[in-house]
Amino acid sequence: WRILGLLTVCVGLPYVALATTTPLLSRWLAHIAPDLNPVRFFAASNIGSFLGLLSYPFFFERLLPSAEQTRWWSWAYVLYVVLFTICGVLTNKRAQSTKATDARVLRSSDSDPVLMWVLYSALGSALLIATTNAITQWSAVIPFLWVVPLSVYLLTFVIAFGHPRAYQRVPFGAAFLLLAGTSLAMPVPEASFVLFIALVLQTATLFAGCMICHGEMVKLQPEPARLPKFYLAISAGGALGGLAVVLGAPFAFKDYFENPLVLTAIAAVAVWHMWPRGGGWRSARIAVATITGLFFLNGLSKSLQEEIAGDILVERIRNFYGVVKIVRQFQDDPKEYTLGLFQAGIDQGGQFQASERRMQAICGFDFNSGLGHALAYHAKRRAGGPQTPLRIGVIGLGAGMIATLAREGDTLRHYELNPAVLNLTSRHFTFLKESKAKVDVLLGDGRLVLERQIEAKTPQNFDILVLDAFRGASPPMHLMTKEAFAIYFGHLAENGILAVNFELDTFEVAPLHRGLAKQFGTNVHWFETKTDDEYCTAPISWAVYTQDKAFVEAPIVRRAVSPWRDDGKSDLVWTDKDSNLMSIINWKRP
Repeated sequence: WRILGLLTVCVGLPYVALATTTPLLSRWLAHIAPDLNPVRFFAASNIGSFLGLLSYPFFFERLLPSAEQTRWWSWAYVLYVVLFTICGVLTNKRAQSTKATDARVLRSSDSDPVLMWVLYSALGSALLIATTNAITQWSAVIPFLWVVPLSVYLLTFVIAFGHPRAYQRVPFGAAFLLLAGTSLAMPVPEASFVLFIALVLQTATLFAGCMICHGEMVKLQPEPARLPKFYLAISAGGALGGLAVVLGAPFAFKDYFENPLVLTAIAAVAVWHMWPRGGGWRSARIAVATITGLFFLNGLSKSLQEEIAGDILVERIRNFYGVVKIVRQFQDDPKEYTLGLFQAGIDQGGQFQASERRMQAICGFDFNSGLGHALAYHAKRRAGGPQTPLRIGVIGLGAGMIATLAREGDTLRHYELNPAVLNLTSRHFTFLKESKAKVDVLLGDGRLVLERQIEAKTPQNFDILVLDAFRGASPPMHLMTKEAFAIYFGHLAENGILAVNFELDTFEVAPLHRGLAKQFGTNVHWFETKTDDEYCTAPISWAVYTQDKAFVEAPIVRRAVSPWRDDGKSDLVWTDKDSNLMSIINWKRP
């Protein structure tokens, strides 16, 4: 609630103030020139917003630090208020026939389709936010991934209001039904090419859907004297659509069901307007509407089938951080029967249910993994024996599988951001309860909690610090910057090891690991998890940082070190001011 209040004050109130300026300006224009149609001005203002959004990730974000961006935006907002005040003063001086204009508006406004204006605007706004939510489930939340959908949304305003004839019901309706049906049937993207296709598909669906909503809205726009009411309805509809998705959907739905729901609503609008009501090409329009409508229903049914007939759902929690769920897998095979933890469709760990395998970690987290070697051959255990206690820190909890690697006397501390993960893990998995180590979990952003501990002069002196935090299909980017790694290394004891699980087919992370190691004058080695294990279909590999050269010289560790997946020549360093996910997208590996 504190975050919501902060966003309301810092973002919501300025947005509301800006959103009311279009109806007010059109009202002033109606006073000055009642017969002038301001629609082109509305289109031009959206072009300005469109260009501003596109320039942000490629210009402002790269050239200006966040503090400078805030300062310049604040001054620009003050300038806007001054210019708007000047407009108000000039309008007051030049107003013509105010009473006559008001009378015209009142006489002709009784039959205005206000509800339809609000509905079409709300559907477009809801589609924008639902699409953005769907896209950012799959990857880290970066400006580019919300700028593109919002830019497309504004572009549809520009086209619909600036060039009304560009919107044709049958072509756009058919395109939307085909695109939406395909996007609903798409699997969760787990590889670069599939991710790229999914992003393009979702963006194209958003464009076609918003063109339908805004194109139909333009067809219902009134004469210039009544446009202020029209623009006010558009603003109200946009706000209602956004509130429905942002505030209403999390309470109404346990998963991101608002996306298929909004797609279905717009599909119904598309078919309704495609269906012929007189005029030519009746048979052709019926055929197109029927075929594309059935195609959409097929995609929707596949989406529903995946929800109903997939892995058996045990429990699901949706909160500010997303959707986390527990599912039963492989129930037909008692040996492989597993409870799995999933977020945004991505496996976040699981536990075998057979009693003899309950404390057996799934691939990538066992004793043969890079993390397993780091624990077994740490300097303390090389010197004092395998039972020497270690202090272990873990950013990210997941199902708690890392607890299976801890030994008697170890101290294991997890840092977990999402309370729902801790809730589900505590009740459905026994890793933490049955671990031989002393285990505790601190709720909060791992980097921020560690940073506060450094500021309080209470470094944790971890022998091993593990970075295993994922949001859906990728780690939060702020955990992989130079500033973040300075915090991690500040918490390591002598000969400490930092083990990082940041490995997906979608990304090529080798340059980032090498660049960060060089930045801090340490060594980093890659431990590839073998994929020939029949029980390991999605292996997790590890990058292990340490200044302890003797660790890698241990024969078993040396044999386990793998070559980097790329050519090993390039380096990359992210900072809090400059971290671009596009820089590590892997376009080569399928």
